[in-house]
Amino acid sequence: MGVRHYLRNERRTMTAIGLAVRGRKALAPDAVAVPYSRAQRPLLVVFAVLTVVEGLLFALVGFGVTVHVVLGVVEVYSLALLLGLLSSVTVYPHSVSPLEVRVRYAALLDVAVPAAAISAVRVRQEDHSGRPVIDLADGTFAAALSWQTNVALELDRPITVTRPLGRTGRASVVRFYADGPRAATAAIRSAVARPRDRPV
Repeated sequence: MGVRHYLRNERRTMTAIGLAVRGRKALAPDAVAVPYSRAQRPLLVVFAVLTVVEGLLFALVGFGVTVHVVLGVVEVYSLALLLGLLSSVTVYPHSVSPLEVRVRYAALLDVAVPAAAISAVRVRQEDHSGRPVIDLADGTFAAALSWQTNVALELDRPITVTRPLGRTGRASVVRFYADGPRAATAAIRSAVARPRDRPV
């Protein structure tokens, strides 16, 4: 299961480069994007530049043809992954629609929270230092960015969440990070008000 999910995540990460070049986002027609990548993009750009510099420095050292070929392949692959991650944090934002809230991280995570299951949404800053950035414990699922979450969804029934390598669990609270937590909670409250008028 883990290998299949890893290969799927890597394929989606690479595909995100083409989507980003075309200015496209992976959103349903009636969904609103909730970005989360503003603080992380500069760091990813720095890593990409350092990868290029590292490759150029290795090229100046006389390792021999075979070693240079291997190092070249590794550097190109690493740079492609970084560009894919940089693209995918934009291409795959969180999203809010009348049907669901999708909590994402790049091409690695996509948790659909039914709007009808949300009983409360709050702006709530929480520090997740010392814990995995994607964590499920005691019925709380957290998708932290730089070990921070700032939006909390409380559910009236547990949902199944799938982590990046395929492990599943049940959560009745979902926490995530958004660039604009107040705008995110306002969009979610607006969406939640509509499906609750319909039978669940």
